[in-house]
Amino acid sequence: MNELQKKIYDYFDRDTELRVLFIFQDSVDMFTTAELESVEWKSGYRYIDFKGDWFTTKYRLDNDWQNDKIVIYCHQESPLRKKSLQTSFPLMDVLAANMEYHSQDYAAFMQQYGLPTNDLQLVRFVERNVISLQSDKMLRYFMSYYQDGSITHDIMVRGFISSFMGAHNILDWDSIILKVLLYGRECESGKQRDFYVRMRGCKDAQEALGKHLTDIFGVSYNDDSKEKVAQIVKVFKYNVIVQNLAPIAEDNYKQTRITDSVALQHMNRILELALSKEKTTEALTELFDELGSEVRDADIIRWYGTDANYYYLPEALCVPIIKTLLEEKIETEPTEVINRIEELMLKHSDNSMMTAVMDYAVIVARLYEKALTLGSLTLNTADEYVMRYESDYCFIDQYYRQANETYFGIDPTCELFDAVQKVKRGLDQNYSKLCNRINLEWTRCLKETGGMDEVHMLRQYNFYDEKIKSVQKKVAVIVSDALRYEVAQELIGELAKSKHIASLKPAIAMLPSETKYCKPSLLPHRELKLYGKGEEQDMAVDDHILDTTQKRSEHLQVYRDGAVCVPFETVAEYNQEKNREIFKHPLVYIFHDVIDKTGHDGNAKQIVNSCRDAITELKKMIPKIHASYNVTEVYITSDHGFLFNDIMFTDKDKHKIEEDCLERSTRYYLTKSKDEVSGVVKFPLNEVSGMVNVGDVMVAVPMGTNRFAAPSGGYMFTHGGAALQELIIPVITSRQERDDNKQPVGVMILDRRLSMQASRLRFKMLQTEAVSMDMKERPIRVALYHNDVPVTPVKDILLDKTDPSLDNRKIQVDLTLNKNIDAKVLQLKVFDATDELNPIIKENVTNNTLIENDFDF
Repeated sequence: MNELQKKIYDYFDRDTELRVLFIFQDSVDMFTTAELESVEWKSGYRYIDFKGDWFTTKYRLDNDWQNDKIVIYCHQESPLRKKSLQTSFPLMDVLAANMEYHSQDYAAFMQQYGLPTNDLQLVRFVERNVISLQSDKMLRYFMSYYQDGSITHDIMVRGFISSFMGAHNILDWDSIILKVLLYGRECESGKQRDFYVRMRGCKDAQEALGKHLTDIFGVSYNDDSKEKVAQIVKVFKYNVIVQNLAPIAEDNYKQTRITDSVALQHMNRILELALSKEKTTEALTELFDELGSEVRDADIIRWYGTDANYYYLPEALCVPIIKTLLEEKIETEPTEVINRIEELMLKHSDNSMMTAVMDYAVIVARLYEKALTLGSLTLNTADEYVMRYESDYCFIDQYYRQANETYFGIDPTCELFDAVQKVKRGLDQNYSKLCNRINLEWTRCLKETGGMDEVHMLRQYNFYDEKIKSVQKKVAVIVSDALRYEVAQELIGELAKSKHIASLKPAIAMLPSETKYCKPSLLPHRELKLYGKGEEQDMAVDDHILDTTQKRSEHLQVYRDGAVCVPFETVAEYNQEKNREIFKHPLVYIFHDVIDKTGHDGNAKQIVNSCRDAITELKKMIPKIHASYNVTEVYITSDHGFLFNDIMFTDKDKHKIEEDCLERSTRYYLTKSKDEVSGVVKFPLNEVSGMVNVGDVMVAVPMGTNRFAAPSGGYMFTHGGAALQELIIPVITSRQERDDNKQPVGVMILDRRLSMQASRLRFKMLQTEAVSMDMKERPIRVALYHNDVPVTPVKDILLDKTDPSLDNRKIQVDLTLNKNIDAKVLQLKVFDATDELNPIIKENVTNNTLIENDFDF
């Protein structure tokens, strides 16, 4: 039973002689008439929607309905209130003998619900809208406010507008205004039409909405125009873009500048509200395209340039800025590109393709930034080159791989794809040249200082004796084919987030850095021998060719009773019963082959994706082996690394082999000739491989990263030679024990003086330590506060960066006011997400939003 029914029943209850109650349209509104049509009536009551069939209605009143209580709704004004209608009203005699329904007067309504009579705006609103206020819908909207005494004129106005929008609750002004603007899109024309029809029935709502729009944008909606909010959208788009910039004479739009700080603050809140959800972000872009197209992005860029500090960047502005960075600065000014792109990422509305381009630009810029800081590539000892590869050179390789991975995720239909392709072509060539220069110096150093004996680190063929032999607990060894050191370096960062302690050390692979030589050498052995097979060579381990998993298992059991070798795929099936049986063995060798299997015949996209697959598979597998199968120690290593260049190698780029050789490949050949060959370095096989009884066989490798001309050779992805990327292999040790006192990474604010501009605070934080086996990740919560109440959205940030470089652990944060604040000083607080009572950072922030712009017009 709704409120109107209760009042109707009251009429009949108070007057037992009453048979017919007339309701006229000037006593109710659209809310109540809809309610009358849909409700159920008590037995003996009948509701009639009278549409002019007076003869039938009168007949039934006297006959069929004579024992019923009748409620008649008439679609006209009351003839009792307007005497001129009495002679034309056919049921006037029935009306005179019965009663007319009167809506409660506003004073009684206010008294009934305890509304304050000292609020003149509220009193006038109730007086003008008392009929609508009595509908069930409006009573549901406002009853809680009536009951706790918090009702205001503003709440009532917003309630009516919210109901016209079909909202289930009372919206705030920011949400209302955003909806009003988004209704302006062509796809929302039906909703817009219905909304304004309803608005015309409430003058108070019209006036309130008009005032808010004018206060913010300087203009209101135009009810006489089809495009009712077009002028507002133009003002909105222009000001959210240029508000940080002093206007210039050439700017043809400057007459629409908003300089009032409170209005800009409100405008920015509406913008941030729109950008807070993917759906409304897309709708805002569509709105600006449809109704804001007269504010041309190309003109703004032409007047203010690509370096200007725009507040908001729609895609049409982002494109020329990013294009300039890609074409003019990425190679020579990479740090500036990184900083600018990070700013764009905060200001730009989310767009997956544009975001992919920006991600690509940052990775490429980081590679160039690292390259510019390398200094001299000429070092004194082989050990120095290995150390530099660990600390610097490997990141060049990592950025190049990640850049390619990101590049292949960019849609070729993207507007910036031509510029991206140009950057990639330059990157491919520059990376290739840099790798070659580094490895030319490295191979020169080896040649001049005594060869591989001058590298003082774990040799691959000693892996079992030095790492595994003495371990008495259960051990698993994962041999991941072609797991390059830089890929393992990224993997160790992922493992740092797990529950186990892991460390990464380099080792030096055998030469040739080829699977058939290197992989078997990781198994226990007494002797490694070169084994000739026509024009191809192989390596015997204790006089056996271990070219299958079964043969490797049989060989391993000679050295450790019960040991076993299995393919990675077997364990990755995660058959618990089968795996429990596998890991009951004291030593398990697991052979993982994702990168190498794909690399030799794959294209560039497949190669980099295989590296990602390897990281994903291993970071999942290693903790699983510890946790589910109670293996104390897990070792991860590889047989060799690889060279990777996404470029075409023509015949002129390939070094021709003109000596007799036992075997040849793109990166090495075996020969008995000790003659010097231009562009080639030779090493005695017994010194670089651990193989004995090889006689005078030499391993010849090209200087730098050159490729030999070889039959069926792969050139984009290759290995076998002596480049740092091929020879330096990872040895990861992961242990089940973990120190419970592991500390979370720290955080600090980098900006010394924090201040808000146009309701936005932008600043940089630094994750002070990398996530590692000694430091764990840290979730934090960041917001601006006034009197301990957040006045911006509270942002959740996970400090989980594993990069050792401080610059790569900087985090740019953007906070925008979502409340009207007139305080001159606010507080920035950073909390650990696990302790929201005690901030780890508390800094004062000057609220420059309150200071009017000083732009001279």
